[in-house]
Parts: sequence; C-alpha cells; structure tokens
Amino acid sequence: MLAGDRSRRRALFCLLLCLVALPASWLIFSELDRLWPEIATLEGPTFMAATTLLGAAMALGPLAAAIGFLLAVWFGVDSVYQPRRHPSPALDRFIVGAGLFVWFAPAATAAAMAIQAVLRGRIHFVRPPRDYLLATDPIAFWQGVGFWLIMGALFAFLAWRYWRPRLLPNAASED
Repeated sequence: MLAGDRSRRRALFCLLLCLVALPASWLIFSELDRLWPEIATLEGPTFMAATTLLGAAMALGPLAAAIGFLLAVWFGVDSVYQPRRHPSPALDRFIVGAGLFVWFAPAATAAAMAIQAVLRGRIHFVRPPRDYLLATDPIAFWQGVGFWLIMGALFAFLAWRYWRPRLLPNAASED
C-alpha cells in the first residue's frame, strides 16, 4: 500500500469518526432535558457512574467530531500530494478546495470582523461583553480592529506556511 492510499484511508476513518460523533453529540445534548431527570433519581455509585458517563459523553463527543473533521482534512490533503495506486483528479480537486477553505476560513473571518467593525463604527467582544464605538472610544475601537487584523494575519501566515510547499513546490524549495 502506498503512502497516499494510507493517508486516504486515515482521512476516511477520521471523517467517519466525525460523522458518527456529531449526530451522537447532538442527540445527547438535545435529549438532556429528558436524560437528566432520569439520572437525578439515581443514588450512590449508579448516580456517580451515570453522571460520569454523561459528562464524558458531553465532553468527548463534540471534541471527537471536531478532531475527526480536522484530521480528515489533514490526511485528505496529505493523500493528494503522495503517490497512490488509483489517481482521482476530481476528488483531489475537491479535497484541496475544501482544505483551502478550512485552512483560510479563520483568516477570512478575522478580516471580515475588522472590516465590519470599520464599516459600522462599532466593535463587539463577547467575553467580557464589551462594545467599543469609534465615536466615543476611538482608542479602544482601533485596538479591537488591530486585534482582529493581527489574528487574521497570524491565521493567514500559518495557513500559507502549510499550503505553500503544496501549491508552489518550486518556490518553497528555494527558501
């Protein structure tokens, strides 16, 4: 088995993990109002075991879905640039496009937040809840815009460092 085939199988396994963990997590969270009264009536070791299992499922389910998705993208992109027994150009293009979207989406989101703040004259932060207006607090407003621009530049730099040797192999080898 070639390296690309191995990476493609790993990507498929991770995608299946994501596709199983995501609906399972959604089911647990959506049925929580029905599950908890059942668990709350238990006592002693059965209560402790049930709450531990519920808490573990609530913590690990979404984590498994997110990690499975990211590893599926990682191994999928990796498989495109390694030798495989059966080439699949259409699937390769889809995998590279999805990978580019996933890798550059945080940078695009941060840039969109900064642009939106400048256009509205207001920037909002969730934790702690703060709104900075350009008209009343310009220093804090521009610091907030700068924060989003710095984060966007960091995310774009990290994505570019990952994609550059794959998209421009000759330019990356000159460094």
